Amino acid sequence: MNKDYYYEVEERVLKQINSEEYDKAFHGTEQSKTDKNHFLEIVGLAIDLWTESEKKDVPVALKIAALCHDIDRIYPQREVNTKNCQKKDYEIRKIIHSGNSAILFFEENSDLPRPLLHDTCYLILRHEVGGDRDAESIIFDKLDEFTASYNLNVAADYLYYADKISFFYSGIHEYKKRGKEKLKNKILFSLKGLPDKIIEKIKSVHFEDELINGCIADALIELE
Repeated sequence: MNKDYYYEVEERVLKQINSEEYDKAFHGTEQSKTDKNHFLEIVGLAIDLWTESEKKDVPVALKIAALCHDIDRIYPQREVNTKNCQKKDYEIRKIIHSGNSAILFFEENSDLPRPLLHDTCYLILRHEVGGDRDAESIIFDKLDEFTASYNLNVAADYLYYADKISFFYSGIHEYKKRGKEKLKNKILFSLKGLPDKIIEKIKSVHFEDELINGCIADALIELE
């Protein structure tokens, strides 16, 4: 039964990506080349990260949140600009984008069970920061509403990690076109706060590009 909810949402997301509204706004842009692949890649990465460490089935809310974490990007009139802004504004705009995406997801999928909506919105809201923690970085226990079987903050971590990893797997070459300074800043933003096991996954990615390798090396040194 749970799988049906994911595919129901996926159908809606793909319909919007294939819509005239989307094509008119983004045809021929970097975004039109990456949105669909990014959304589906995050789903796969989140599933992989969960199954590597958890014995329970992958939560449907995690799969849906992975698909829809950047949903405001595919609605031209609702998108928050995080691509062409001053460096000092970037992180706060990313947080605004998370909230905007959660609201938009709720509006577009209000026929889903309310507990599933609540869980998914929580994960989308936290996809830029991961699970909620106390002052000693101990993760809070927050039971999901839909199945009452897992910690939503743990799931939020997996979504956060998946989004960060995805940049290095498939987004970094497009981002390079924005110039060295923006590329380095994005790499720093993507690496900041990640645990060692995720950093090691990223280090294992091989790039045949001196600029990218140099920016990653510089960022890792800066974070030490």
